[in-house]
Amino acid sequence: MSSNRLPESSRPLNGGKSLILRPMMEADRQMVGHIGWDSWRSTGPLDRAMTDPAVAQKVKEAFLRFPFELALDVTVAEIEGAIAGWGARETQRDVISDIWISPDHQRRGIGRSLVLHFCETMRREGVKQARISTHQNNFAAQALYKSCGFETVWQGMERDAVMELEIPKVRLRRRLY
Repeated sequence: MSSNRLPESSRPLNGGKSLILRPMMEADRQMVGHIGWDSWRSTGPLDRAMTDPAVAQKVKEAFLRFPFELALDVTVAEIEGAIAGWGARETQRDVISDIWISPDHQRRGIGRSLVLHFCETMRREGVKQARISTHQNNFAAQALYKSCGFETVWQGMERDAVMELEIPKVRLRRRLY
């Protein structure tokens, strides 16, 4: 986790509940992995290659390892004391690498809050643009990112290191200045 993090913030959600965005803590790590896996599964297979049980097992193992292995900038979204989702930036300061929301909490504004939080963090750090990518068939994610001011800048095949497959991806960008 980064030491120059913004303090935790609270904002109202659709439905009136308060959403708290805060840095991931040690006690959150296992839940963060499970939420990522549950969220990935909830999208359903986005293409035929993702229906392979061996691919799904690789993805599950990667999600469960992810919060323990890397020194990440991970922000969790908490509602009434429970983690409802999370987002991350890894090594590239201008890239939002992950946005994952628990299936029970999707479509309530949590993903949008996380994306905008990372954009504001990057802007404060002097980053000129934010980048994010998703599967070409993940139309819900693309709509979310576009509603946050991102625009598609590339579409094509890209190798996914976890799945060890070439998958159709979309890259999006938002200017911060």
